[in-house]
Amino acid sequence: MSNKTVTSYDPQKVNVIVAGRVITGFASDGVVNLTRNSDSVTPAVGAKGDVAYSENADETGTVALTLMSTSASLAYLRELEAKRKMVSVSVQDKNDSDSFVMACDNCRVLKMPDANRAKEQGTVTVNIYVPSMVLR
Repeated sequence: MSNKTVTSYDPQKVNVIVAGRVITGFASDGVVNLTRNSDSVTPAVGAKGDVAYSENADETGTVALTLMSTSASLAYLRELEAKRKMVSVSVQDKNDSDSFVMACDNCRVLKMPDANRAKEQGTVTVNIYVPSMVLR
């Protein structure tokens, strides 16, 4: 008998909701990337090797959506940015291993998503600022 762990991942079980609307049209190379803007702690090491940790209250982060340039959600996200609206954002991963929910209000699309036009459809990354990125 083997002690190996086998898991599976299904991108269909990952959902992103922005201002009540399910985002669609994700690119083949990614759905969403959640990144905290700061480390949780800042270590300090004294002259004799003593260590002290300073807790960091910064829970802000960025949700990066990787969409196809043909995604119907791009027009919606551009509209939110143009109107400078604060929105709620929810990312739900319902996969069996490492499932989580991240939900936050008062988020903002950081800048107008690119408008790429080429021979073939490409990808567009939309960054959304999150005031409190806590995974539950």
